Amino acid sequence: LVYPRLQCKVLEVSQREVNYVMIHGIYKNRQRLFQQHRADDPYCTNQACYRANMEETVEHIFPLCYKVRTAWLWLRSKVIELLSDQGPAPALSNTELLMLMYPKCRREAEVIFLLSTYTELVDREAVGKQKELMLGTLRGVLRAKAEQLESRAVPVIHFPPGWL
Repeated sequence: LVYPRLQCKVLEVSQREVNYVMIHGIYKNRQRLFQQHRADDPYCTNQACYRANMEETVEHIFPLCYKVRTAWLWLRSKVIELLSDQGPAPALSNTELLMLMYPKCRREAEVIFLLSTYTELVDREAVGKQKELMLGTLRGVLRAKAEQLESRAVPVIHFPPGWL
């Protein structure tokens, strides 16, 4: 299921790259750098996370870090809503969602679009620029990218009005 999802037409090159390095376990994070003796400690540099001794892993960076937690919870609820189109929502971990390891659904393009736009945004803003990812920023980027898709030759994605 995972590799065909990486080739989905709704994805931009930068989104594919972030997904690829996450899925293959080569995403740059402090825990990995610490294991390679290239960092002093494995802890997240965000002060709140550092005080709580939270190690900076992929599982921490994208759903659990205090810089992204609010945006992730909103996005996760939207993704679970889309995945429950054929019955009760599946019980999926954050890691399974981020690694695109969820069951097939009718809204496949929308789910991939949401997750990949989110991971690219976290990589660019929270990791690259050390900024907090605000829910309003995430929703605005999702709306803008969804509008851009309308002018590209890609599968059509549909979100209910006001959903993003």
